[in-house]
Amino acid sequence: MNIGRILLIIGLLMFLAGIYISSNWTVLGSIIGITGGLVLGLSTFYFIKSRPK
Repeated sequence: MNIGRILLIIGLLMFLAGIYISSNWTVLGSIIGITGGLVLGLSTFYFIKSRPK
């Protein structure tokens, strides 16, 4: 498994967990959700970088 797929899975899980947690703890859930979104964006960079030319 390359780094892009690992970051994609971790980012998606963090994003969804942040949405779920924000129903009870708003600040903590928002921080986790935003961090998960940033990790998802970072995984896109690795997908583009590893694409054959």
